[in-house]
Amino acid sequence: MQENLSQKILDLLDSGRFLTLKEIAKLLKMPEKPVEETLLHLVRLQKMNRRHFAGRDYFQTTQPQQATSKLSAVADDYLDQRQAAHALGVARTCYHHLAGKAGVALFDQLLAKKMLVLTAPNVYQLTEKGRHAFAQFLGRPVHQLNIQTCIDFSERRVHLAGKLGNDVMAKLVAEHQLALTQNRRVQVTQPIKIQPLEVRYAG
Repeated sequence: MQENLSQKILDLLDSGRFLTLKEIAKLLKMPEKPVEETLLHLVRLQKMNRRHFAGRDYFQTTQPQQATSKLSAVADDYLDQRQAAHALGVARTCYHHLAGKAGVALFDQLLAKKMLVLTAPNVYQLTEKGRHAFAQFLGRPVHQLNIQTCIDFSERRVHLAGKLGNDVMAKLVAEHQLALTQNRRVQVTQPIKIQPLEVRYAG
């Protein structure tokens, strides 16, 4: 029973997006108790990443798949059809940094260009290449190693947060790459550029 449920959970989460226990149980149409027990078992096996964020526990597979399953498509459809995701999902502020599809795309490309690396579950660090690029972009030395991230509420992936995220957002606005509005939406006025990155995403 647990082995079958374990596979269903892994399939549901195999795109790499975060879901809560309540959401996982709802999408699998199962009681929360056995789902929770299986999730914790998968965490112990290091097949599942557990992160406490904004008062909730979120779960994410440690091995996202390129070709996702039918169950993963169910999870993606659920996340993408939420009203809040439609209203604010393209680009918005999260505290004072960039969130939404634009913020997640920026973070993904920082990883792809090896400006950031994942060193432990939920722990990301700047590489020397990343520190140099951000120093050039911000016009000041960047000495920090670990960086802060948020779980993006619409995309359910991580985006850049903390002081570095705030400074990057402020610089992008100052350079007129982004424009702020009064309702948290952010207008992306041109492709976001932080050399050597040019961030594009499906809006």
